[in-house]
Amino acid sequence: MTSKEALKKYFGYTQFRPHQGELIGQILAGRDVLGVMPTGAGKSLCYQIPALCLPGWTLVVSPLISLMQDQVAALEQAGVPAACLHSAQNEAEQRRIYAHAYRGEFRLLYAAPERLETPGFRNLCLEHPPALVAVDEAHCISQWGQDFRPSYLRLPALLETLPVRPRVAAFTATATTIVRQDIERLLCLRDPFTLVSSFDRPNLYFGVRSTTGPRDKKQILLHYLEKQHGKSGIIYCSTRKTVDEICTMLHESGFAAGRYHAGMEGSERQQMQEAFLYDRITIMVATNAFGMGIDKSNIAFVLHFNMPQDLESYYQEAGRAGRDGAPAECLLLYSSQDVRTAEFLISHSREAGDELDEDAQTHVIEQARKRLQQMTFYSTTSDCLRRFFLRYFGEDAPLRCENCSNCLSGQTLQDITVQAQKIVSCVFRLQQRGRTVGKSMISEILRGSKSERLLQSGFDSLSTYGIMKDVPRRTLIYLIELLVQQGYLTDSGGEYPVIRLNPKSNEVIRKHLPVIVRLRADIVNTRETPEQSAASNSETDSGLYERLSKLRAHLAARAGVPAYIIFTNATLREIAARAPHTIPTFLEVPGVGENKLKRYGRDFLQCIADYEKERQLTDTGQS
Repeated sequence: MTSKEALKKYFGYTQFRPHQGELIGQILAGRDVLGVMPTGAGKSLCYQIPALCLPGWTLVVSPLISLMQDQVAALEQAGVPAACLHSAQNEAEQRRIYAHAYRGEFRLLYAAPERLETPGFRNLCLEHPPALVAVDEAHCISQWGQDFRPSYLRLPALLETLPVRPRVAAFTATATTIVRQDIERLLCLRDPFTLVSSFDRPNLYFGVRSTTGPRDKKQILLHYLEKQHGKSGIIYCSTRKTVDEICTMLHESGFAAGRYHAGMEGSERQQMQEAFLYDRITIMVATNAFGMGIDKSNIAFVLHFNMPQDLESYYQEAGRAGRDGAPAECLLLYSSQDVRTAEFLISHSREAGDELDEDAQTHVIEQARKRLQQMTFYSTTSDCLRRFFLRYFGEDAPLRCENCSNCLSGQTLQDITVQAQKIVSCVFRLQQRGRTVGKSMISEILRGSKSERLLQSGFDSLSTYGIMKDVPRRTLIYLIELLVQQGYLTDSGGEYPVIRLNPKSNEVIRKHLPVIVRLRADIVNTRETPEQSAASNSETDSGLYERLSKLRAHLAARAGVPAYIIFTNATLREIAARAPHTIPTFLEVPGVGENKLKRYGRDFLQCIADYEKERQLTDTGQS
């Protein structure tokens, strides 16, 4: 079977998305590959198609149970024999899967990296070596990556013990240049074909809204959700406590919301996830424990109530919006308190547990702090947001995208030389006394605060005390962060960051050079985003689409799977637009494969016929 035949037979498409064909071709030619593609670009198909074309079976190394289960469910619906092994299964279930695997009944077998070290799995691989090993979320192998998993490091050793080394395909959605180099080196990829596609998702609008803190954020959140009119979305929070608070607030305000975090019972998490996937609730409030492997296609917005710890995580989480190609929004609510929270979480995290020695753990934490600094720069920049993160991932970008809050805010260049001189002078006066403090204290000094801590430190005697008393605190904090971002001041980082002078500070306080920056407006564009493109709206019969959606929900409930696994919204719109009347024409719809045609074709064709008959009777009666 060729790759194109497998694509049509199992997944219902006649053409690959950009770059999929290149990667698949290289894998089938026997070459190792490294694919870096954004969320929603179709990475999983790049190893699922070769798995169907190659003899034997394919091992997929995946870090999360939910991700594995979701992909296996989708493959089974497409008629592909697949399974996953994970810690939540009992021994009887695992023995059953091993028995099927030994008989060669699976084309793909998913497993967490820790599972590969068990005697049972090693014996399976030794007796029946996989033809292909696909490493999903491959950035987890790098200490520079945001989700470092030491168990990934032991994968190459397992491959070396096999009678024949399989071809290896590594994939990730978020990897800087140094992480890509780590993946290639640590996985021992042999002359890999490397493809780094554009990280840009043109259908996504990116926005940042500066806030004064939790109370301000809650008001903004409620106002924002009122404008979403029941659209499906995710709200990410940094702590479990915040998740619970926001979910309770939304319930009290009449929103159909659920919650998801690691502190909940597994059964409750599963119920909440299913309620969201099956559209019984429209909003999920969650920590970053939610979302990996959730291929829900109709997510119209992702709102971050708190700033994440790094751009990699933010881009991956925000990228869960608009996976069907429809316009969607990604909004970040930022306050300086978010930075302190992130610093605390980094300093007190032991994500790698006892698997790392003290030096290695220190290194991981230091890299996390550097990533946090870049995330803070993104949250406070006045430049194009899309350009900022594209350049972070090593991609060139135009100066403006015209689809982010900074590009659409009508901001202009402004001279802040006087304000900069006052702020930098305050840091200078503190340094003369041998003192360094954080942004918050600097703003208090400049605003003339009478806080007990400030007065006890004697900071009210500084010549810069109160010289910016009329400037709002949030504006001052923003200006300080802007001066750090522009290089006029240095943020020390760490759990208790302080602001220091650097050589460029002299341009402000000694050379009196002008400081001209582009100031960002506080109000983000919260315009309505359509559920689908204008072209789709004009071609799709909305009444038929609604009828087909109800049928899909019924079939999904009967099969025990989320609706999008039956057919995605994009495929459903195509069915409504084409209104096929025969099996052959139904098979021509993108996203309709042979197995789904057998399972659901007659139901959908009957639904279309009934709908058209009802319309004809209605039209006849009206005439």
